[in-house]
Amino acid sequence: MASSITKSFVAPPALSERIQKEEEFFSKPFLMSYSGLNRLLYSPALFYQHYVLKQRDDAMDQNMIEGSLIHCLLLHPTHFDNQFVLSVQEPPSDNPRKVLETLLMHHKDLKAHGDTRTELAEFGDAILDILRDANLYQSLKTDAQRLEKMITSRHEEYWRYLTTMEGKIVVSQDTYDFCKAVVDKITSNPTVMDRMGYFGDSFNGITKENEKEIISFPEALPFGLRGFIDNLVFDPQNKVIRVNDVKKTGKDLNSFSESIEYFRYWIQAAMYAMLVEDQYLSRPEYYAGWKIEFRFIVIDPYMQIAPIKVSDEKLNQWISDTREKLNEAAYHFRKRDFSLPFQYLLHEELTL
Repeated sequence: MASSITKSFVAPPALSERIQKEEEFFSKPFLMSYSGLNRLLYSPALFYQHYVLKQRDDAMDQNMIEGSLIHCLLLHPTHFDNQFVLSVQEPPSDNPRKVLETLLMHHKDLKAHGDTRTELAEFGDAILDILRDANLYQSLKTDAQRLEKMITSRHEEYWRYLTTMEGKIVVSQDTYDFCKAVVDKITSNPTVMDRMGYFGDSFNGITKENEKEIISFPEALPFGLRGFIDNLVFDPQNKVIRVNDVKKTGKDLNSFSESIEYFRYWIQAAMYAMLVEDQYLSRPEYYAGWKIEFRFIVIDPYMQIAPIKVSDEKLNQWISDTREKLNEAAYHFRKRDFSLPFQYLLHEELTL
């Protein structure tokens, strides 16, 4: 899934509130994810704003929405309704739309006090009150005629959308169709399906887990490590644990190496490998002689899909480089100083 760092900066709270939030943050164990470390390396001040002050503004661009939807449809399709809602293709005209959005605020207040009504037709009295206040449809002779103007199939569709969209990612029908086509193409690709462990059976012993959460607490760090691995495959015949990360990229397939550097995906690969090593390979009674393979399953805007394996040498180098970055993060935590990037905290002045 593509990563994005919000570049806006919100004005900090008052000093007393900031101190309180800081004490609260450092009083609890922190789990550092790839996205957290990437944000810290990009701007410690943004990390402080997001995680310590909890001033969060994580707008999702189209590529991130598509990546999240592809993850859901591929790895956990039954979770779609919990995470996404389809946008209305033909929203109402301005006046009915404003009435329905006003009714939504009324509905939320009633729901908080135990009201169980959900269908638009059940809110007739409230709709009539809103119409009177807005002076809409008052030229019609009866309330029944006014309600007939409001309770239509088109308005009911928009009402269902309004009442189910809160906390979910809104996707257009075109976006859904594209992502569904991508998933269909992935599942019809035998190479990708093999790498992701979908051909496992009792004969080859291959098993898989999707969206596996792994947490570890390295003694040398003042925080823990956490990762949600898209696809984890155990191959006992070859003594390999395959770590697969599904990536929706905004560029063509041939340019993915640029994205690895730009988004620091190499840190994500390294952290996942470190977590898998700590969780599994540290147990020789079960995994003696096993090794880790890391792959990106890359999807580009042109629906080109390919698994890209990271060599052992490159993965080891990424792990070494990531350990250095984690030590830089540890410095910020121990000093409780997120005012500047690591190298600027160590030196009064840098020379280019």
